[in-house]
Amino acid sequence: MRVNIETERSDLFDVSILIAMRIHICGALSEDSIREAFECAVKSHEILGTRVFIDEDGSAYYESGSYENNRIFFENNSWKNIIHREEKNRFRIEDGEYLKAFVYESDAEGCGILFLLHHLGGDGKSLVYFIETFMNCLSGNVPEVLEMRTIPAGDLSDEALKDRIGPLAVFPKSYNKKWLKDEEKRTFSFEDMDAAYEEYWKDRASVINEYVISPAMVSKKLARCKEWNVGFTAYITTAFLRRMGRKLDIGYAVDARENKNRSMGNQATGISIKYAYNYNKPFRKNAEKVQKLMTNKLEDDGSRNFILPFMAAFEPTLVDAINLEHAGTFRSKTSKKLARILGYTGKTKDLSITNLTRLDIPDTYDDGKLKIDYFSFIPPVISYGKNIIGLSTLGDSTVMTVHRVKKS
Repeated sequence: MRVNIETERSDLFDVSILIAMRIHICGALSEDSIREAFECAVKSHEILGTRVFIDEDGSAYYESGSYENNRIFFENNSWKNIIHREEKNRFRIEDGEYLKAFVYESDAEGCGILFLLHHLGGDGKSLVYFIETFMNCLSGNVPEVLEMRTIPAGDLSDEALKDRIGPLAVFPKSYNKKWLKDEEKRTFSFEDMDAAYEEYWKDRASVINEYVISPAMVSKKLARCKEWNVGFTAYITTAFLRRMGRKLDIGYAVDARENKNRSMGNQATGISIKYAYNYNKPFRKNAEKVQKLMTNKLEDDGSRNFILPFMAAFEPTLVDAINLEHAGTFRSKTSKKLARILGYTGKTKDLSITNLTRLDIPDTYDDGKLKIDYFSFIPPVISYGKNIIGLSTLGDSTVMTVHRVKKS
Protein backbone atom coordinates (compact mmCIF):
# COMPACT_ATOMS: atom_id res chain seq x y z
CA MET A 1 0.00 0.00 0.00
CA ARG A 2 1.27 3.47 -0.88
CA VAL A 3 -0.74 6.71 -0.85
CA ASN A 4 1.17 9.85 -1.72
CA ILE A 5 0.99 12.84 0.61
CA GLU A 6 0.08 15.71 -1.70
CA THR A 7 -2.66 18.13 -0.70
CA GLU A 8 -1.93 17.52 3.01
CA ARG A 9 1.82 18.17 2.64
CA SER A 10 1.61 21.41 4.66
CA ASP A 11 0.60 19.31 7.69
CA LEU A 12 3.76 17.22 7.60
CA PHE A 13 6.20 19.70 9.19
CA ASP A 14 3.70 21.91 11.00
CA VAL A 15 4.62 22.07 14.71
CA SER A 16 1.06 22.78 15.92
CA ILE A 17 -1.14 20.32 14.11
CA LEU A 18 -3.12 18.38 16.73
CA ILE A 19 -6.91 18.37 16.48
CA ALA A 20 -8.43 18.09 19.96
CA MET A 21 -11.92 17.00 20.98
CA ARG A 22 -13.14 16.30 24.46
CA ILE A 23 -16.35 14.59 25.45
CA HIS A 24 -18.13 13.66 28.64
CA ILE A 25 -20.02 10.38 28.73
CA CYS A 26 -22.82 9.68 31.19
CA GLY A 27 -23.18 6.00 31.99
CA ALA A 28 -21.54 3.10 33.78
CA LEU A 29 -18.12 2.42 32.23
CA SER A 30 -15.08 0.42 33.32
CA GLU A 31 -11.46 1.01 32.38
CA ASP A 32 -11.38 -2.32 30.55
CA SER A 33 -14.49 -1.54 28.50
CA ILE A 34 -13.12 1.87 27.51
CA ARG A 35 -9.75 0.44 26.52
CA GLU A 36 -11.30 -2.41 24.52
CA ALA A 37 -13.66 -0.02 22.72
CA PHE A 38 -10.80 2.30 21.81
CA GLU A 39 -8.73 -0.54 20.37
CA CYS A 40 -11.79 -1.80 18.47
CA ALA A 41 -12.44 1.67 16.99
CA VAL A 42 -8.80 2.16 15.99
CA LYS A 43 -8.78 -1.08 14.00
CA SER A 44 -11.94 0.05 12.20
CA HIS A 45 -10.17 2.93 10.42
CA GLU A 46 -7.57 1.97 7.82
CA ILE A 47 -5.52 5.16 8.05
CA LEU A 48 -4.70 4.46 11.71
CA GLY A 49 -2.93 1.30 10.55
CA THR A 50 -0.50 3.17 8.30
CA ARG A 51 2.71 5.09 8.86
CA VAL A 52 4.32 8.06 7.12
CA PHE A 53 7.53 7.59 5.15
CA ILE A 54 9.81 10.29 3.69
CA ASP A 55 12.07 9.30 0.82
CA GLU A 56 15.56 10.68 0.30
CA ASP A 57 14.25 12.80 -2.58
CA GLY A 58 11.69 14.43 -0.24
CA SER A 59 8.58 12.63 -1.44
CA ALA A 60 6.31 11.50 1.39
CA TYR A 61 3.56 8.92 1.53
CA TYR A 62 1.43 6.69 3.72
CA GLU A 63 2.37 3.01 3.75
CA SER A 64 1.06 -0.02 5.61
CA GLY A 65 2.01 -0.09 9.26
CA SER A 66 0.57 -1.06 12.61
CA TYR A 67 -2.40 0.09 14.70
CA GLU A 68 -0.64 -0.44 18.02
CA ASN A 69 0.87 3.04 18.44
CA ASN A 70 -2.56 4.68 18.69
CA ARG A 71 -3.18 4.45 22.43
CA ILE A 72 -5.47 5.42 25.29
CA PHE A 73 -4.28 6.52 28.73
CA PHE A 74 -5.94 6.96 32.13
CA GLU A 75 -4.68 9.93 34.15
CA ASN A 76 -5.39 11.88 37.33
CA ASN A 77 -4.86 15.14 35.50
CA SER A 78 -6.81 17.98 33.90
CA TRP A 79 -7.46 18.04 30.16
CA LYS A 80 -5.69 21.39 29.79
CA ASN A 81 -2.56 20.09 31.49
CA ILE A 82 -2.60 17.10 29.17
CA ILE A 83 -2.83 19.34 26.09
CA HIS A 84 -0.01 21.57 27.33
CA ARG A 85 2.17 18.49 27.73
CA GLU A 86 1.22 16.64 24.58
CA GLU A 87 1.37 19.60 22.17
CA LYS A 88 5.12 19.76 22.86
CA ASN A 89 5.61 16.06 22.08
CA ARG A 90 5.84 15.29 18.39
CA PHE A 91 3.57 12.44 17.34
CA ARG A 92 5.70 9.68 15.82
CA ILE A 93 3.79 9.47 12.56
CA GLU A 94 6.66 7.49 11.09
CA ASP A 95 5.64 4.74 13.53
CA GLY A 96 1.91 5.15 12.88
CA GLU A 97 1.17 7.30 15.93
CA TYR A 98 -1.73 9.52 14.85
CA LEU A 99 -4.20 9.32 17.73
CA LYS A 100 -4.04 9.46 21.51
CA ALA A 101 -6.92 9.47 23.95
CA PHE A 102 -6.83 10.41 27.64
CA VAL A 103 -9.41 9.62 30.27
CA TYR A 104 -8.95 12.60 32.58
CA GLU A 105 -10.22 13.97 35.88
CA SER A 106 -13.84 15.11 35.76
CA ASP A 107 -16.02 16.72 38.42
CA ALA A 108 -19.21 15.27 36.93
CA GLU A 109 -20.27 11.65 37.23
CA GLY A 110 -19.31 9.62 34.22
CA CYS A 111 -16.22 9.75 32.07
CA GLY A 112 -14.30 12.62 30.46
CA ILE A 113 -12.12 11.73 27.45
CA LEU A 114 -9.73 13.95 25.49
CA PHE A 115 -8.88 12.84 21.93
CA LEU A 116 -5.80 14.22 20.15
CA LEU A 117 -5.43 13.52 16.42
CA HIS A 118 -2.51 14.47 14.19
CA HIS A 119 -3.93 16.18 11.11
CA LEU A 120 -2.29 13.58 8.86
CA GLY A 121 -4.60 11.07 10.53
CA GLY A 122 -7.61 13.06 9.41
CA ASP A 123 -9.56 16.30 9.65
CA GLY A 124 -12.11 17.44 12.22
CA LYS A 125 -14.91 15.38 10.70
CA SER A 126 -12.62 12.34 10.82
CA LEU A 127 -12.26 12.63 14.57
CA VAL A 128 -16.03 13.09 14.96
CA TYR A 129 -16.57 9.83 13.07
CA PHE A 130 -13.89 8.08 15.11
CA ILE A 131 -15.74 9.10 18.29
CA GLU A 132 -18.94 7.69 16.79
CA THR A 133 -17.12 4.41 16.10
CA PHE A 134 -15.72 4.40 19.64
CA MET A 135 -19.18 4.88 21.13
CA ASN A 136 -20.61 2.09 18.98
CA CYS A 137 -17.81 -0.20 20.15
CA LEU A 138 -18.62 0.75 23.75
CA SER A 139 -22.18 -0.34 23.02
CA GLY A 140 -21.00 -3.78 21.92
CA ASN A 141 -21.47 -3.24 18.18
CA VAL A 142 -18.93 -4.50 15.65
CA PRO A 143 -18.17 -1.66 13.19
CA GLU A 144 -17.25 -2.00 9.55
CA VAL A 145 -13.70 -1.23 8.48
CA LEU A 146 -13.55 2.12 6.68
CA GLU A 147 -10.84 2.70 4.10
CA MET A 148 -8.74 5.84 4.34
CA ARG A 149 -9.76 8.77 2.14
CA THR A 150 -7.63 11.73 1.14
CA ILE A 151 -7.89 14.31 -1.63
CA PRO A 152 -5.17 13.76 -4.24
CA ALA A 153 -3.67 16.71 -6.06
CA GLY A 154 -4.66 15.24 -9.42
CA ASP A 155 -3.06 16.32 -12.65
CA LEU A 156 -0.86 19.30 -11.90
CA SER A 157 0.50 19.76 -15.41
CA ASP A 158 0.83 23.37 -16.51
CA GLU A 159 -2.44 23.49 -18.45
CA ALA A 160 -4.47 21.69 -15.79
CA LEU A 161 -3.02 23.97 -13.15
CA LYS A 162 -3.95 27.06 -15.11
CA ASP A 163 -7.52 25.83 -15.39
CA ARG A 164 -7.79 25.24 -11.66
CA ILE A 165 -6.03 28.27 -10.17
CA GLY A 166 -6.00 30.75 -13.01
CA PRO A 167 -3.25 33.35 -13.42
CA LEU A 168 -1.72 32.42 -10.05
CA ALA A 169 -0.52 29.17 -11.64
CA VAL A 170 2.75 30.88 -12.51
CA PHE A 171 3.41 31.71 -8.83
CA PRO A 172 4.28 28.18 -7.62
CA LYS A 173 6.20 27.55 -10.81
CA SER A 174 8.30 30.67 -10.23
CA TYR A 175 9.09 29.80 -6.63
CA ASN A 176 9.85 26.20 -7.49
CA LYS A 177 12.56 27.41 -9.90
CA LYS A 178 13.99 29.70 -7.22
CA TRP A 179 13.95 26.90 -4.64
CA LEU A 180 15.70 24.44 -6.94
CA LYS A 181 18.44 27.02 -7.50
CA ASP A 182 18.65 28.10 -3.85
CA GLU A 183 22.03 27.04 -2.44
CA GLU A 184 20.38 26.29 0.92
CA LYS A 185 17.69 24.02 -0.59
CA ARG A 186 17.56 20.61 1.09
CA THR A 187 15.39 17.64 1.97
CA PHE A 188 14.11 17.42 5.54
CA SER A 189 13.77 14.47 7.88
CA PHE A 190 11.98 13.47 11.06
CA GLU A 191 15.06 14.65 12.94
CA ASP A 192 14.34 18.12 11.53
CA MET A 193 10.80 17.79 12.91
CA ASP A 194 12.22 16.99 16.35
CA ALA A 195 14.41 20.08 16.27
CA ALA A 196 11.49 22.23 15.12
CA TYR A 197 9.25 21.05 17.98
CA GLU A 198 11.98 21.62 20.53
CA GLU A 199 12.66 25.16 19.30
CA TYR A 200 9.06 26.25 18.80
CA TRP A 201 7.60 24.92 22.05
CA LYS A 202 10.48 25.80 24.38
CA ASP A 203 8.79 29.07 25.32
CA ARG A 204 5.21 28.67 24.05
CA ALA A 205 1.94 27.15 25.26
CA SER A 206 -1.66 26.99 24.10
CA VAL A 207 -4.28 29.30 25.52
CA ILE A 208 -7.70 27.66 25.15
CA ASN A 209 -11.01 29.20 26.16
CA GLU A 210 -14.31 27.35 25.94
CA TYR A 211 -17.67 29.08 25.78
CA VAL A 212 -20.80 27.03 26.35
CA ILE A 213 -23.76 28.50 24.48
CA SER A 214 -27.06 27.62 26.11
CA PRO A 215 -29.82 25.99 24.02
CA ALA A 216 -32.00 29.08 24.57
CA MET A 217 -29.27 31.39 23.29
CA VAL A 218 -28.60 29.13 20.30
CA SER A 219 -32.30 29.16 19.40
CA LYS A 220 -32.41 32.94 19.68
CA LYS A 221 -29.38 33.42 17.43
CA LEU A 222 -30.57 30.86 14.88
CA ALA A 223 -33.97 32.57 14.69
CA ARG A 224 -32.19 35.83 13.97
CA CYS A 225 -30.00 34.13 11.35
CA LYS A 226 -33.08 32.71 9.65
CA GLU A 227 -34.77 36.10 9.61
CA TRP A 228 -31.70 37.74 8.11
CA ASN A 229 -30.93 34.82 5.75
CA VAL A 230 -27.40 34.41 7.10
CA GLY A 231 -25.61 31.36 8.47
CA PHE A 232 -24.48 30.91 12.05
CA THR A 233 -20.83 31.02 10.93
CA ALA A 234 -21.37 34.43 9.32
CA TYR A 235 -23.13 35.62 12.48
CA ILE A 236 -20.22 34.55 14.71
CA THR A 237 -17.72 36.05 12.26
CA THR A 238 -19.53 39.38 12.39
CA ALA A 239 -19.46 39.35 16.18
CA PHE A 240 -15.66 38.94 16.13
CA LEU A 241 -15.32 41.66 13.47
CA ARG A 242 -17.33 44.10 15.59
CA ARG A 243 -15.23 43.34 18.63
CA MET A 244 -11.82 43.53 16.94
CA GLY A 245 -12.57 46.76 15.10
CA ARG A 246 -10.34 46.45 12.04
CA LYS A 247 -10.15 44.76 8.68
CA LEU A 248 -9.55 41.06 9.20
CA ASP A 249 -8.24 38.28 6.99
CA ILE A 250 -10.46 35.33 7.89
CA GLY A 251 -10.04 31.70 6.86
CA TYR A 252 -12.70 29.00 6.96
CA ALA A 253 -12.27 25.24 6.87
CA VAL A 254 -14.72 23.61 4.47
CA ASP A 255 -15.75 19.96 4.34
CA ALA A 256 -14.83 18.46 0.96
CA ARG A 257 -16.60 15.12 1.42
CA GLU A 258 -18.71 15.13 -1.71
CA ASN A 259 -19.94 11.55 -1.17
CA LYS A 260 -20.68 12.03 2.56
CA ASN A 261 -18.30 9.21 3.51
CA ARG A 262 -17.43 8.65 7.18
CA SER A 263 -13.83 7.60 6.58
CA MET A 264 -10.86 9.11 8.33
CA GLY A 265 -8.36 11.12 6.29
CA ASN A 266 -7.77 14.70 5.19
CA GLN A 267 -10.89 15.67 3.25
CA ALA A 268 -11.12 19.39 3.94
CA THR A 269 -10.44 22.48 1.89
CA GLY A 270 -10.74 26.16 2.74
CA ILE A 271 -11.80 29.63 1.69
CA SER A 272 -11.00 33.10 2.99
CA ILE A 273 -12.50 36.58 3.02
CA LYS A 274 -11.36 40.04 4.09
CA TYR A 275 -13.72 42.47 5.75
CA ALA A 276 -13.80 45.42 8.16
CA TYR A 277 -16.86 45.98 10.33
CA ASN A 278 -18.83 49.06 9.24
CA TYR A 279 -19.92 50.81 12.46
CA ASN A 280 -22.14 53.15 10.45
CA LYS A 281 -24.41 50.19 9.64
CA PRO A 282 -26.35 47.86 11.96
CA PHE A 283 -25.04 44.42 12.89
CA ARG A 284 -27.52 42.81 10.51
CA LYS A 285 -26.17 44.65 7.45
CA ASN A 286 -22.62 43.65 8.36
CA ALA A 287 -23.67 40.03 8.82
CA GLU A 288 -25.42 40.05 5.44
CA LYS A 289 -22.26 41.39 3.81
CA VAL A 290 -20.10 38.73 5.46
CA GLN A 291 -22.54 36.03 4.31
CA LYS A 292 -22.44 37.38 0.76
CA LEU A 293 -18.63 37.28 0.71
CA MET A 294 -18.66 33.72 2.04
CA THR A 295 -21.37 32.55 -0.37
CA ASN A 296 -19.52 33.99 -3.35
CA LYS A 297 -16.47 31.91 -2.43
CA LEU A 298 -18.38 28.74 -1.55
CA GLU A 299 -20.47 28.74 -4.73
CA ASP A 300 -17.48 29.37 -6.99
CA ASP A 301 -15.67 26.12 -7.75
CA GLY A 302 -12.48 27.99 -8.53
CA SER A 303 -12.42 29.69 -5.15
CA ARG A 304 -13.62 26.66 -3.18
CA ASN A 305 -11.12 24.29 -4.81
CA PHE A 306 -8.25 26.76 -5.05
CA ILE A 307 -6.08 26.15 -2.00
CA LEU A 308 -5.43 22.40 -2.32
CA PRO A 309 -4.01 22.32 -5.88
CA PHE A 310 -2.29 25.66 -5.27
CA MET A 311 -0.26 24.40 -2.29
CA ALA A 312 0.31 21.01 -3.93
CA ALA A 313 1.87 22.82 -6.90
CA PHE A 314 4.87 23.89 -4.82
CA GLU A 315 7.90 21.64 -4.48
CA PRO A 316 7.12 19.43 -1.45
CA THR A 317 10.37 20.26 0.32
CA LEU A 318 9.66 23.98 -0.14
CA VAL A 319 6.35 23.50 1.69
CA ASP A 320 8.31 21.78 4.47
CA ALA A 321 10.76 24.67 4.52
CA ILE A 322 8.14 27.37 5.08
CA ASN A 323 6.81 25.41 8.07
CA LEU A 324 10.33 25.26 9.47
CA GLU A 325 10.69 29.00 8.84
CA HIS A 326 7.64 29.39 11.07
CA ALA A 327 9.20 27.14 13.73
CA GLY A 328 12.46 29.10 13.58
CA THR A 329 14.82 26.26 12.67
CA PHE A 330 15.47 26.88 8.97
CA ARG A 331 16.27 29.89 6.82
CA SER A 332 16.82 30.31 3.11
CA LYS A 333 16.30 33.22 0.78
CA THR A 334 13.47 31.53 -1.11
CA SER A 335 11.58 29.94 1.79
CA LYS A 336 11.86 33.10 3.92
CA LYS A 337 10.18 35.21 1.25
CA LEU A 338 7.49 32.63 0.45
CA ALA A 339 6.71 32.06 4.14
CA ARG A 340 6.06 35.77 4.57
CA ILE A 341 3.87 35.98 1.46
CA LEU A 342 1.76 32.97 2.47
CA GLY A 343 1.39 34.09 6.09
CA TYR A 344 3.60 31.48 7.75
CA THR A 345 5.71 34.27 9.23
CA GLY A 346 4.92 37.91 9.86
CA LYS A 347 1.22 38.62 9.34
CA THR A 348 -0.78 35.41 9.63
CA LYS A 349 -4.54 34.93 9.23
CA ASP A 350 -6.33 37.06 11.85
CA LEU A 351 -9.09 34.50 12.36
CA SER A 352 -9.55 30.90 11.28
CA ILE A 353 -12.99 29.41 11.86
CA THR A 354 -14.13 25.81 11.66
CA ASN A 355 -17.82 25.27 12.32
CA LEU A 356 -18.68 21.57 12.42
CA THR A 357 -22.32 22.67 12.84
CA ARG A 358 -24.73 20.11 14.31
CA LEU A 359 -22.77 16.89 14.29
CA ASP A 360 -24.26 14.09 12.22
CA ILE A 361 -23.67 11.46 14.91
CA PRO A 362 -25.99 10.38 17.75
CA ASP A 363 -25.51 11.65 21.30
CA THR A 364 -27.05 8.52 22.88
CA TYR A 365 -25.90 4.91 22.48
CA ASP A 366 -26.57 1.41 23.81
CA ASP A 367 -30.34 1.96 23.99
CA GLY A 368 -29.90 5.14 26.02
CA LYS A 369 -27.48 3.68 28.59
CA LEU A 370 -24.65 5.91 27.33
CA LYS A 371 -24.96 9.59 26.46
CA ILE A 372 -22.44 12.20 25.32
CA ASP A 373 -23.65 15.23 27.26
CA TYR A 374 -20.68 17.49 26.48
CA PHE A 375 -18.69 17.90 23.25
CA SER A 376 -15.93 20.43 22.60
CA PHE A 377 -13.86 20.83 19.43
CA ILE A 378 -10.47 22.58 19.59
CA PRO A 379 -8.84 23.07 16.15
CA PRO A 380 -5.05 23.43 15.93
CA VAL A 381 -3.21 26.76 15.66
CA ILE A 382 -1.75 25.97 12.25
CA SER A 383 1.41 27.77 11.08
CA TYR A 384 -0.51 30.43 9.13
CA GLY A 385 -3.14 31.01 11.84
CA LYS A 386 -3.43 33.14 14.97
CA ASN A 387 -6.89 33.05 16.55
CA ILE A 388 -8.52 29.69 15.85
CA ILE A 389 -12.25 29.29 16.46
CA GLY A 390 -13.99 25.93 16.77
CA LEU A 391 -17.76 25.46 16.85
CA SER A 392 -19.80 22.30 17.28
CA THR A 393 -23.23 21.15 18.49
CA LEU A 394 -24.17 17.70 19.71
CA GLY A 395 -27.56 17.23 21.32
CA ASP A 396 -28.04 20.17 23.68
CA SER A 397 -24.30 20.89 23.89
CA THR A 398 -23.10 23.84 21.80
CA VAL A 399 -19.53 24.91 22.52
CA MET A 400 -17.29 27.55 20.95
CA THR A 401 -13.55 27.39 21.57
CA VAL A 402 -10.88 30.02 20.97
CA HIS A 403 -7.38 28.62 20.62
CA ARG A 404 -4.17 30.68 20.52
CA VAL A 405 -0.50 29.96 21.08
CA LYS A 406 1.41 32.47 23.20
CA LYS A 407 4.96 32.82 24.36
CA SER A 408 5.39 32.08 28.04
